[in-house]
Amino acid sequence: METWSIRIPCCVIMTLLVGGPAAGMEMRSTLDFETRILLQDSDHTEQFERHYAIGLEAGFNHSVNNGDTIFTFVPFARWDSEDEEREHFDIRELNINHASGDWETLVGIGKVFWGVVESNHLVNIINQTDFLEGVDGEDKLGQPMLRLSRSFDQSVLTAFILPGFRERQFLSVGTPGALPFRVSNNPVYQSGSGDDHTDYAIRYSGYHELIDYGVSWFNGTSRGPGFIVSGTGELIPYYPQINQLGIDIQVTSDAWLWKLEALRQNFNSNSQAPVDDFTAWVGGFEYSIYGMASGLFDLGLLAEYHHDSRGDRQSVPFQNDLFTGLRFGFNDTESSQILVGGLVDLDDDTVNFRLEANRRIFTDARISLEAQGGSNVDPGNIGFSLKDSDFVLLSLELYF
Repeated sequence: METWSIRIPCCVIMTLLVGGPAAGMEMRSTLDFETRILLQDSDHTEQFERHYAIGLEAGFNHSVNNGDTIFTFVPFARWDSEDEEREHFDIRELNINHASGDWETLVGIGKVFWGVVESNHLVNIINQTDFLEGVDGEDKLGQPMLRLSRSFDQSVLTAFILPGFRERQFLSVGTPGALPFRVSNNPVYQSGSGDDHTDYAIRYSGYHELIDYGVSWFNGTSRGPGFIVSGTGELIPYYPQINQLGIDIQVTSDAWLWKLEALRQNFNSNSQAPVDDFTAWVGGFEYSIYGMASGLFDLGLLAEYHHDSRGDRQSVPFQNDLFTGLRFGFNDTESSQILVGGLVDLDDDTVNFRLEANRRIFTDARISLEAQGGSNVDPGNIGFSLKDSDFVLLSLELYF
């Protein structure tokens, strides 16, 4: 059971909203109101057509020793009008970060991001995905860690000790974006330590002339589970032990950004689930055209190809797929942006579309629109279970 996903009493949220920061502490919080609307009737009778949600992320920072030591606390809470299982609380960050010369140490709960591509952050493995927030994988749970970094002239070597594992939470059947099968709350672990297993990682990153690079290695519990089908048809998450070697590269050449992420993942031979070692990579480019329409906006052209050696379109979402997109960055005081893109499975012509748009309003608010849908979805494609989950999401974020 995920012990951190609990119902938040209203008094806790009100305390975060009205409680002022302590002396010397900086506070920056976000309160969001969202509504999600389904665009078509669903085969799943439990699935509701519209629901509302409120989220709060409060960020606290306090620095001492002339800024060499920083205390950070970022709690997050979500309330949903329809799905109680989506209501959860998480500590995104709660840590002490100390810098001394070329060394930097972080102890506590933190968030780490690795990667360069737009459509799928392939090598980003430290934090568990917060599936209750969305199926795009952008939101992450906080991870307990000890992080030690050593800076060189143009590079950084970072080592991680990661005690404790955060299991992935799944939306209840009937929620937009949820699997059409019930997922057990009692996962199975390959490690005898279960969710107490300690993982390790190391990353060497830096830049040289036009190239930004990162090479990483991870040993521990896979963040993405496999599934074992129980006798009742319920899916039981299974978390194997893995070794992952990853690389991410970005080359900047005038208006071009060339990007690559690749990994090799190996499994322990005594795994209970049918898993095989595999290689995956995604590579592509973004080309920027500046000053379109007499300087009204800048236009980015994106294209990325995905390959996975497992090649199973029923269980692997990016096994042979092409992503193309357009990014509009408007040169206005409201920092308006639009990203529209589509992912095509080159084996069965299944297409998934996504639109993201946002614009600042007033001084401390932003309005956002997300839309996602599928077309020509093949029954043998992993996305077939979500064919009735096309949606539009409207949100208003208040910053204070």
